[in-house]
Amino acid sequence: MSTPNERIVATARATLAATSRLETEIRAGDFVGVADDPAFGTPAAGPTPTEYLMMALASCTAITLRSYADRKYDYAGDITVDVSYHEPTTVGASRYLQRTIRLSEEVPEQDFQSMINIAEKSPVTLLLQFAWSVRTEITNGPPETAATPATG
Repeated sequence: MSTPNERIVATARATLAATSRLETEIRAGDFVGVADDPAFGTPAAGPTPTEYLMMALASCTAITLRSYADRKYDYAGDITVDVSYHEPTTVGASRYLQRTIRLSEEVPEQDFQSMINIAEKSPVTLLLQFAWSVRTEITNGPPETAATPATG
């Protein structure tokens, strides 16, 4: 329930029919998709809920960086974001998300540092940081350029 001091930013609905096992219809606005959590060895009807979360972080990061680059300059090239979820096998170790960002075009160092800061402030990053550690690496330019870790 919303109060006068807040606004609803996004909504989603999941419907799991009694006859569908784990295949779940998901909706956000006018968009409809399928989430699934298949048993070992069975084909999936769609990404798992965890994979949707990873896609949300990856796409939000790319969109946020593109919006920034389009306002400031036009030479970041392709922006590719990979996200993986690391779950510890050792008791007491921390789980975390590893985010790797690649820019296909090299940008000046000052702009690159700004993009590192902007990535850490993307809406989904901020939302997830309440519960998880999000570790980020960002590469400036072609693949042969070394990755620079960012704080997170």
